[in-house]
Amino acid sequence: MNSNIRFKIRNNSIFKNGVASISLFLGLIFFLLIAFITLYAIQGFIDYGFDNILLTGKFNDVEKSFWLPFSITLLTSLIALIIAMFFGVRTAIFIKYRMNEKYSKWARIIFETLSGIPSVMFGLFAINSFGWLFNELLGINSRSILNASIMLSFMVLPTIISMTLNALNSVDDNLLSNPIALGNTKTRSIYKVCKKSINSNILIIAIIAFSRAIGESMAMSMILQAGPNTLSTSVNGFFDIFTSGTQSLGAFISTNMFSDSNPEKIRPLLYTFGFILLILVMLLNIFITIYSHRKNKTKHPRVAKFINDFHYGLTYIPYKICYFIEYISSSKIRKIDNSSIESKIEYAKSRNNSYKLSSVYSIWKVFLEILSITICTAFLFWIFGDILVNGFIALFSDGSTSWIITKNSVGQSFFITLLIIIVTMIIAFPISLCIAIYLSEYVKNERIKNTITFFIDSISATPSILFGMFGMLFFINTLGLSIGGKQGNSLIAGVLTLSIVILPTFIRTLEQAFKSVPNELRLNSYALGNTKFETIRKIVIPTAFKGIVTSLVLCIGRILSETAPLYLTAGLSSSWQIALDRPGTTLTIQIYAQEFNPSTNRLNTQYEAAILTLFLVLLTVILGYVIIPNWKEIKEKIIVLSMRIKNLCLKIYNRFFGKKGIIIYA
Repeated sequence: MNSNIRFKIRNNSIFKNGVASISLFLGLIFFLLIAFITLYAIQGFIDYGFDNILLTGKFNDVEKSFWLPFSITLLTSLIALIIAMFFGVRTAIFIKYRMNEKYSKWARIIFETLSGIPSVMFGLFAINSFGWLFNELLGINSRSILNASIMLSFMVLPTIISMTLNALNSVDDNLLSNPIALGNTKTRSIYKVCKKSINSNILIIAIIAFSRAIGESMAMSMILQAGPNTLSTSVNGFFDIFTSGTQSLGAFISTNMFSDSNPEKIRPLLYTFGFILLILVMLLNIFITIYSHRKNKTKHPRVAKFINDFHYGLTYIPYKICYFIEYISSSKIRKIDNSSIESKIEYAKSRNNSYKLSSVYSIWKVFLEILSITICTAFLFWIFGDILVNGFIALFSDGSTSWIITKNSVGQSFFITLLIIIVTMIIAFPISLCIAIYLSEYVKNERIKNTITFFIDSISATPSILFGMFGMLFFINTLGLSIGGKQGNSLIAGVLTLSIVILPTFIRTLEQAFKSVPNELRLNSYALGNTKFETIRKIVIPTAFKGIVTSLVLCIGRILSETAPLYLTAGLSSSWQIALDRPGTTLTIQIYAQEFNPSTNRLNTQYEAAILTLFLVLLTVILGYVIIPNWKEIKEKIIVLSMRIKNLCLKIYNRFFGKKGIIIYA
């Protein structure tokens, strides 16, 4: 065998085994996460007692009920899910079927921008500007469960809109055109056929959004600051719960991790709460994994029955209201013989052919769609306007720290944010690239692929606060990666934790970029004698370069939005010196840390950090969704514009100085 061919085969084998080994890294991370949180959670059960945590509903010095803060978590998450699903699905339908393709693209970019806003900025907005609405108009405290629930609904809204749009885009166009050709209105065809065909997807979307709402901690800890034990003493009625500020599970864990009163004593309890939360989120993720496979839908009829019952439960009350209105307004429905099937069929035919009922149905549905997208867009511009106005005022005020780089200044936090972004990308990109290549180019065995995908989805579904716990336990308490050893905080621990957090997003976006490369290019490369490794290096990666760059930009946005994994590892205070082995605060940590700072200038500092974060978020959105996807067109326009400027300069030069140039007389 030719030595050159032998060399190619060896390189191909080494690369394949290398990316396969790196893919096992995901499983190791997942098991380490579970192992460390479980190990420390056991200590919490020992210190506080199994019965006092899981078998009681009280929260006092002895009994620390998990179910009390978790019930608040469920309440806020359910309210948020109901609101977000109502507005999100209708907004997605309006963008897909009512808007011009050009405008729908920009609408999607707008809502993707909303998803890039860090949770602490939602918390800041909820306490101050949105909280004013509750204080002045409704007389409700801004730090209430109702305010937190509504704010949480807008936090999960972009996820619902994006995933619903993806589901609607996968629907065959004939499902819309065929019912219209049979005489149905467009609105009825959308809701009775297209939307109905994605009901199973909507359930998965609802569970994913619910899982993310349960795991939210930073914004909730900023809004809700009353301990769980206050629920039983200050709440006199059920509806008074909504006006109370009792902490949810994530809020309780966040605020007590660095408690002033002996944090080492309460931390085992927090690890126990985090462990139980992890188990619940994993169960939701397993259900999504099982149901998302088509084979399992036919294998498990009970799952399908659960879907139908779930959908029936959600639509039962609206259906009964509509039926009651129709019963009052139509005499025909009152004459139906319920024992006769023919009578019901005859009424259904006349009802479907009724122009009056069809027009009312269409007007009502379109009205709800317009109302939904109006409210969502208005909220986006409100939070943007609030941050921009108050941010600019704070940025140029006398006490501004954005222009100086000293300990705990906003200027220092800005540079620390950039440092963390750069180092995190350097660590996470090669790992994600190798795993994405292995999944898209090498894995043929479905079982192996599903296992790796399960680890990706599990890490993606894990609440950020649990990553913060893992980073603190593993990188600091175990490895001692800080200048203060096992008792300190460090940026490197935060960077390593963040690298794990963004791995699922990175892998998914890179894998999608590789899948977008036409398979014909690979086949042609093989026909020319290239190995798989050479094809990937010379063909696949260069062709997918635009998608790779886009994934880099999107992951930068994800890093900007994270706070929980950093504040537990990097700390709530900065060092005088910016170094990876020392503590430091990013812009989002600065917003969160100032919430518990008694300084009179804390609000200005929060808005300074918020406006700088917003600029970075907008920059990543513009790069990821506007400049990179349209780079060829933009490049051509830049060339044309530069030629026009050059010609204009030549005309001006010739006009004033002549073609021979300036003549200087002695």
